[in-house]
Amino acid sequence: MSDPHAAAAAPASDVAVAEQLAHVHGPGELRAVMLALLLPPGSKRALRAWQVEVGKLAGAETLCAHATSLSGASRLPWFERLLARMAAQPLAARKELLLAARRLMESRGVARPIDRLHWLMLRRGLGEALPLATRPEAHPDDVEWLESDIQSVAAYTAFLSRMVPGDIADAPQGEAWYQSVMASFPGFEIPPRQPPKAAAMVETLERLQTLSWMQRPVVIRTWVATALAQSRFGRLTDLSADALRMTCALLDAPQPPELARHYIALAGDGMARPGAAA
Repeated sequence: MSDPHAAAAAPASDVAVAEQLAHVHGPGELRAVMLALLLPPGSKRALRAWQVEVGKLAGAETLCAHATSLSGASRLPWFERLLARMAAQPLAARKELLLAARRLMESRGVARPIDRLHWLMLRRGLGEALPLATRPEAHPDDVEWLESDIQSVAAYTAFLSRMVPGDIADAPQGEAWYQSVMASFPGFEIPPRQPPKAAAMVETLERLQTLSWMQRPVVIRTWVATALAQSRFGRLTDLSADALRMTCALLDAPQPPELARHYIALAGDGMARPGAAA
């Protein structure tokens, strides 16, 4: 019997790409691949911006083709792996990636909600952001939720509702998901769903970072379980899963098994082949 919490098996095409990406270590190549992983599908403006950013780097087009061919189960794990490699590069290379990523995200005239999370992941991974101190732990049987906690959960849930549980921003299911999540915190009035602007979203995330180590997993499990309950066929979309996985990383909290199994498990400097043990 298969493990219901096992990571997704890597498609054969992803395994072939992994063999190529395993050799990407130089700052120019890393920047080209990571920017390619940020490209919105089908955006000609963003593709032109990518071409400007990589310039005449040898093999850049091939690297882009590899990156954009990855499945949704592999794309974010590889983004994280390459981000870790870029973190070891000189400061100048890291700063250039941040500037290039911002220019690429702005090339379409409007940043997507998922772009905000990618941007924060870049800053965190490259040493631009420091985690905030959390509040002292309460007794396991006496976790106290403050009104300000619930307000922060509501604001960030409203932000996520533009991506979770579907692929269409501000779709009706986003409102239904938001209401279901907030109903999991009885005793508090549910504020109207109002997705915060960019600066307010970052402030909300910082407030969530101050929740205790016991509270953050509770919120995350609620987001994931409610999303699965409202998702078609009980499976997260790639956009929903990416938003939730990056949020886990930004909150320094573990992924629930139901979220982790959406992705392939990278092994060593490649990935687990279909059927291989993680």
